[in-house]
Amino acid sequence: MKPDFMRGKRVLVTGASRGIGEGIARSFSEAGAELILHYRTDPERAKKLADGLGGKIHLFRADLGKTEELSAMFEWIGKEFGSLDCAVNNAGWDPGFIAWEDITPELYYKLTDMNVKGTLFCCLNELRLMKKNGGSILNIGSVQQDTTVPGRTLYALSKGAVHSMTAQLALEGGPLGIRVNNILPGYIDVPRMHTTPEIAKGIPVRRIGQGGDIGALCVFLASEDASFINGADIPVDGGVSCKLARDSR
Repeated sequence: MKPDFMRGKRVLVTGASRGIGEGIARSFSEAGAELILHYRTDPERAKKLADGLGGKIHLFRADLGKTEELSAMFEWIGKEFGSLDCAVNNAGWDPGFIAWEDITPELYYKLTDMNVKGTLFCCLNELRLMKKNGGSILNIGSVQQDTTVPGRTLYALSKGAVHSMTAQLALEGGPLGIRVNNILPGYIDVPRMHTTPEIAKGIPVRRIGQGGDIGALCVFLASEDASFINGADIPVDGGVSCKLARDSR
């Protein structure tokens, strides 16, 4: 791939102002893409990121757990740009460890509104925007869709839903020239990981992942080099999902 092979391509990244989303935004910026960066809560941080990236950057604030705000974002994208070449559905909520005894309907709906409903309706709107010219949709799932640990029932079920919708939409989008894939991060260097540095010792490659590790894969999957990859679940976890699977036996 050429360093600027995404030049002239429009890419949406949701949840882009921090963590994995920020790493993805930086990777696409380095590849020359025109970026639409969604954020929810921190306009100053989003603007700081946009100011530090090269090329054309557009910001949009929305709570993607709220249907009306999600619809407004895609209506704006349709009017301003007409289409998308790639979309990365990274926005989501991780509630941390919640014992099964503490799961409530309120927690369930808060989580699924963002991680399941929000991701699904982002995908459906992206399919519509890409229907004419094709494109690449990338969902950010989690290795915990398959290999999880106690206290993660809510989070794991939400990412299992992302797995299922990715596979189905890959069937629907493939004939339209739209590939839909699911990236499964493991332990990535985000603020909540800073309190548990010992986690790296349990990862086979002996380090925490970086946002750029996820971003690099996103850029590849958006490229023509990945034109035969569709409906895939791809772990980016330093091998930790293999370890979790074997530890659980």
